[in-house]
Amino acid sequence: MDKVKTSRNPENHRDYPGTARQGKCSHYPSLFSSVLFILGALLVFGIALVMAVTALTSLFTRTEVRAEQTVLLVAFGFEGLVLLAAAFFAFQKFLQKSSVDAEVSISISNWQIAVLVIIAAASILIGYQIGGIQTISWIFLPVLTIPAVVFPLGVLLAVGTRNLPVGTRWQTWSVLGLGMTLAPILLFTLEIFAGLVIVSVVVAYVVTQPALSSELQSLSQQIMILGPQSEATLDLLSPLFTKPGVIVTALIYMAVLVPAIEELFKPIGVWLLAGRLESPAQGFTLGALSGAGYGLIETIGVSGQTGEWASLLFTRIGTGLLHITTSALMGGAIVLVWRERRYLRWIGTYLLAVLLHGLWNTLALLFSFSSIAEVLEQPGRLSSIQPGIIIGMSLLAIVLFGILVISNRRMRKTIPPLPMEPTVPGESMEISETM
Repeated sequence: MDKVKTSRNPENHRDYPGTARQGKCSHYPSLFSSVLFILGALLVFGIALVMAVTALTSLFTRTEVRAEQTVLLVAFGFEGLVLLAAAFFAFQKFLQKSSVDAEVSISISNWQIAVLVIIAAASILIGYQIGGIQTISWIFLPVLTIPAVVFPLGVLLAVGTRNLPVGTRWQTWSVLGLGMTLAPILLFTLEIFAGLVIVSVVVAYVVTQPALSSELQSLSQQIMILGPQSEATLDLLSPLFTKPGVIVTALIYMAVLVPAIEELFKPIGVWLLAGRLESPAQGFTLGALSGAGYGLIETIGVSGQTGEWASLLFTRIGTGLLHITTSALMGGAIVLVWRERRYLRWIGTYLLAVLLHGLWNTLALLFSFSSIAEVLEQPGRLSSIQPGIIIGMSLLAIVLFGILVISNRRMRKTIPPLPMEPTVPGESMEISETM
């Protein structure tokens, strides 16, 4: 699927901002990247090892082996292997190996796309059929998880980056690795901080409302008496999740703050390479790759929820499309603002990405609140809007795919032409075409 081709300009390989290629000097940013990727791989391998030990313990003690354990074992193991590959190419760049400076293109034919789609769909369908059979789900769901998660992301990435330049091997793997390590770390930290700010504002508001404060204090006392993990406590708290104030607060966080943070930092690899990229098209491609890496981390993190394995991974395809599309748009805009100082274009693209992400999160959050209202049998519109939400998310997914394909075609126009090769007098040049 991946094809390696000769670099457009082998004397102008791209490095991180602030670095220069000087002979055989070591490339220290790649060393730092390789260390980060190895640490990330060790972390996920550690989680996979814990899952393996618990699964083997259950097997040897003749107790039920949980599918969650084996699914996470395989999923995190796969993630660790990807990070090790990224670390390898980054370290090769640090050693100035010429092989990692060869340019890479992502090429996939229509029949390959069809095969991957069929395999992914079959994996999800089989997983849906066997998900509730505990005796075999722990064996087969882990095998089905990788194609169900990776193939849809790969297809969307290939379609979105078709006929666009990617970059060198080390750039490609570094951007993917950063999307799987540095981006989640930054986003988790910033989103926790934003959540604490929201909580502080809510607490400050409650303090100014004596009646509400008294009600919450009484509620907390009941929870302490009943126990935080009891069903009675859950029944007591459930109605709060459908209160307008709770819904609005959740929407402010999930549909405004989270998209604003994520769309800024998801394409972290493009930010680091922006000054050295040849065109917005290359930024678009690397942005899509960064979004795919981040989407892979998110989906693997929830793949262990085997109770709703099939429906969860199916809906995660839409989330992966969202991450790839918005990060691709941001990647192209980042290169434009870096090279051509087109700040208004970057601001417009950023607002569009935040809007698309915010709409998706809004619909997903309303679906969750609607499900709670339906379970509680609460009257009102909230408990009956699920069909409309499903239609809305489907239409938004179509819009996202259309934006990805149309943007791909527009980005092809920004690709700089290949430099003319100098000819030697007396020599003829053969031009051959390969199909």
